[in-house]
Amino acid sequence: MAKRTTILREVSVEGIGLHTGNNSVAVFKPAPNAEYGIRFVRTDLPNKPEIKAVWSNASSGLAVRGSIIEKNGVRIYTIEHIMSACFALGIDNLIIEINNNEPPILDGSAKMFAETLLKGGVKEFDALREYYVLKEPVHFEAGKTKISAYPSDRLEIECIIGFDHPFLRFQQMSLKSLDKDFYLNNIALAKTFCFDYEIEPLQEKGLALGGSMDNAIVIALDGVHNKELLRYNDEFVRHKILDLIGDIYLAGKPIRAKIVAEKPGHQNNIVFVKEFLKKAVKSYGDGGG
Repeated sequence: MAKRTTILREVSVEGIGLHTGNNSVAVFKPAPNAEYGIRFVRTDLPNKPEIKAVWSNASSGLAVRGSIIEKNGVRIYTIEHIMSACFALGIDNLIIEINNNEPPILDGSAKMFAETLLKGGVKEFDALREYYVLKEPVHFEAGKTKISAYPSDRLEIECIIGFDHPFLRFQQMSLKSLDKDFYLNNIALAKTFCFDYEIEPLQEKGLALGGSMDNAIVIALDGVHNKELLRYNDEFVRHKILDLIGDIYLAGKPIRAKIVAEKPGHQNNIVFVKEFLKKAVKSYGDGGG
């Protein structure tokens, strides 16, 4: 039976935030106990307020281009890549200290977060890992988004995306199990993306201020603007799966279910988690993904 975990030693990353443009250092520290969960701590503010990374602290109405958690007026932006890496690596408890309001975007994927957390090692607590499982299906629909979850003994994801755009009309991918090595080689490296016509409106809203060709794929009518080659032919749907994994970890415990997602996005992912938990039950498992 799998035990709950944290990291063994302190590790950190530094860089610019995707949406705020603020430079920050994210320091990952071992959690004190098996009930701690994953918490973000704003070390730049008086009394160092902390926010637990759970759906009840998520600002779904603001989660247009990233997942945001908020408590008592304190916000932390764009947490989904860190949460995705934590889920895939089996990290149940973690202190994440940040000296600003957004962690670094790094290269736009979860690769460097995963690599950094792996350097932190693994510490097991004397407590069995809990999972959320389903006895019956859950269906959620909002606008063009449809997300369903079905009972399964592991996390499976089928994801479909499509846009009214000549370069990205349709992509689909299935993840049969959240195996750590598969995640590191096939999901974690997928970079965030946007369309070129979105950049100016986003920046006018105070978003994407730290975005660049180094940390995002920019799609134009005739293809990708970036000089760097895509890491995968279907990188865009892989990144949507990366984000979805991070967002569903806001359930507070790892999920075991088959999730079928059509055109997922942060705002709807978070509402889906809320609906999922209405029918979910806690279970102990053997540690599989």
